Amino acid sequence: MLESQKEQIAQALDEYMKVHDVSQNKVSKGSGVSAGYVSQIVKRKWNEVPVADGKTISIGDSHFRKLQAYMGLSLDVFQTKNFMDVQIALDDARRTVAYYIIDGDTGAGKTFAITDYARKHSATTYVVKCSNAMTATQMVRAICREVGVGELGATGAVEDRIKAIATKMNREQALLVFDESETMVKKSRAFGYIKDLYDRVEGRSSIVIAGANGFLDKLRQKANYNVESFPQVVRRFAANPVMLSGGVDMQDAIDICAAHGITSKKEVAVLVAASPNYGTLFSKLKKLKADQEILATANA
Repeated sequence: MLESQKEQIAQALDEYMKVHDVSQNKVSKGSGVSAGYVSQIVKRKWNEVPVADGKTISIGDSHFRKLQAYMGLSLDVFQTKNFMDVQIALDDARRTVAYYIIDGDTGAGKTFAITDYARKHSATTYVVKCSNAMTATQMVRAICREVGVGELGATGAVEDRIKAIATKMNREQALLVFDESETMVKKSRAFGYIKDLYDRVEGRSSIVIAGANGFLDKLRQKANYNVESFPQVVRRFAANPVMLSGGVDMQDAIDICAAHGITSKKEVAVLVAASPNYGTLFSKLKKLKADQEILATANA
């Protein structure tokens, strides 16, 4: 889930508690999110939850999705071709117990589509967002938190954690999605753990690995050199990869711009020419909207 989406949920929560005159404790009971987490989200400190030994962790996306469902909040969604390709792949993985790799350039809309799908299927869909700073062991702990195997991450050996994760996933016939997985390519052990988890859930629960900027090519290169578990990961997940298109589709742009009040095809063409991806297009549209609001205020 994007930080901007978390902020949108936090803002909606502020307004919801004010309008409905409910306390954080009532929100906690109604949503199933711990009172401590609700407090951290209200304070915009979801990446600074204190744990033992003076360390901190980030609140998992599943808790934000629970709040989103509790409030009946919908984030803005535009069904671009990339958006639909991701949604179809995730739905197929969940329904048929399949395993996919999704690859697309930065800004192609992977994270947004994954977040939206997880919101709609929050009971059995878990998303782990990888990062450059994350180690292989920290990745396993993040899975524990997201799946709910120990609120702050299970203790004990990694093998025991993977076993506990698989047991819960299999009980639910769950879908686990790794987002921004390109950040873990140099951490071979991480993909070894993904392979181990696959071996425990095969045929019972689904896993999808999403990455950016030639992610699949990097995995295949590692596999060709027989680097640790990469050959097995590629064989298990890359039989039918989902390759997202680069750039912005013109029809998508026309629909998106129309929703932002821009109907001139010439204006849309100018925006598309200046936008290498959907992320940039949305940023430009948000800036245009902000500029218009400032101008309207100044003229009022």
